[in-house]
Formats: sequence, structure tokens, C-alpha cells
Amino acid sequence: MASSFHAAMNDRYTFARTLAQKAGALALDFWNRREQLVVELKGPGDFVSVADRDVERLIREELAQSFPDDLFLGEETAAEFAGAFDRCWVVDPIDGTHNFLRGIPYWNVAIAYVQKSRAQIGIVFDPSRGELFHARRGHGAWKESGSDTKPLKTAATTELDGAYIAFGHHDRSPEYRYLEIRRRMMDAGVAMRNFGSAALQLAHVAAGRLDGFIELELSIWDAIGGLLLVEEAGGHVEPFRPSRATEKVPCLGCAPGIAAALVELAGPMQN
Repeated sequence: MASSFHAAMNDRYTFARTLAQKAGALALDFWNRREQLVVELKGPGDFVSVADRDVERLIREELAQSFPDDLFLGEETAAEFAGAFDRCWVVDPIDGTHNFLRGIPYWNVAIAYVQKSRAQIGIVFDPSRGELFHARRGHGAWKESGSDTKPLKTAATTELDGAYIAFGHHDRSPEYRYLEIRRRMMDAGVAMRNFGSAALQLAHVAAGRLDGFIELELSIWDAIGGLLLVEEAGGHVEPFRPSRATEKVPCLGCAPGIAAALVELAGPMQN
């Protein structure tokens, strides 16, 4: 039984890595032609919507063909999802759409496979840099770039003073709790950043480029695969438990040496 589980999971893991790169190539083609397509599609909103939908459709169709019994939860179709987070693919076709639209090369394709609400596979592909971050639960986290594959390891940082923390927030939803957390971060000497793409920032925490990432309201497709990357790279993650597909919940992942201090600094992150 255990051997069949591992074989089935390995098949999904191998497939998902290839699929993320295929989807990323399609997204990158949209990104490279964005100025032309914004005009053709009558505006930036239409352009991003078409790109998101087309990339998600590609991923969904490929998964349905290879794993027809698995559920699918994508950002673009989340309102239609009524199942449990079990034997389920969770997909953000283009995470970081504002950056994508503006021509800023900080966006990604995020794919995760979830069983019983826990990510078993997490993939974050950065097409503009050609970096593929991936993890399988219990098997470590890795970065592929060209022919080079390296294990991911979170930073050795042990103090908040000088730590490099990404603190994300949604531009269209003012949330004043962020101001209080920012004040506490400033008092602690934290260097704060927000690059506008949750999954990629979590991948960069896993790679040790960032020391931590916090956001107070994230959807499951934004975070669940990236949190697995952090966990498998030796980092700390706080419980991430949305109860339904469209619920937004707090997300925190960081280097282990600052975990206790960062969790205390962030304080209660629920409303």
C-alpha cells in the first residue's frame, strides 16, 4: 500500500514539474506580447483575464487527462468548487498579475497537490528567470535552473534586527492592522519588502533570499504550495487552514531562527 502511494505521488510530482514549465511558457508568451495584446483585447483588464483563463485552462485540461479522478481548484474557477481539499490540485495560473501587467518580472505559476488539506506537492515556477522551485512532502525542496538542481535551505538568520521580511497586502482591500504590524517591525529593525507575489516570495524564503513572509489574508492557491517549499527547506510555517475555497486566511513562513520572535511580533493575525 505504501509503495503504491509513493509511486502515485511521484507520478504526480514529475508531471506537475513539467506542467508548470509548459504553463509558464504560455504565460511568458502573453507577458512578452502584453503591449500588443492590451490593445487587441481592449484594455489591461481583459488582457490579464484572458491570460489567466488560458493558462488555467491548459493546466486543468492536462491534469484531467492524466489524473481524471483528482479534483481541481483554480483561482479563476474557485467559485465553482464545492469539494473538500483532498486529492485536489490547487492552482494559481498567474500569481502576481499586477506585476505581470506592468512588465515587472516578479510573477509565477503556482501548482500544488493537496490531500486531507495538506500539501503533498508544491511547485512555483518563475518563467522570467527560468527558476523552478519544487517540493514533495518528506523529500526536501529544490530549485532547478537550466541543467542545475540545488536543494533549498532557509536562511540562517537568528535575529529580527536586520532580517529581510516580505510583508504582503492586497492593494484593493485597505486593512489597517498592517500599519500596527509595520510599526512593530520598524521598532524591531526589520527590513520590510513587498514584491507583490505571495507564492514567489514564499519560494524565496525557502531559498534563503528572504528571511520571512507574512500576509494577513491569502487564498489557498496563493500560499499552500509555497508554504510546503518553506517547510521542506527547513523553515517554520504557521498553520494555514481555510475552511472553504474562497476563504482568505493569514499566512506566515520564515527561517527557523526567527520563528518565535516573528510570530510574537505579528501577534494575532485573525480578525
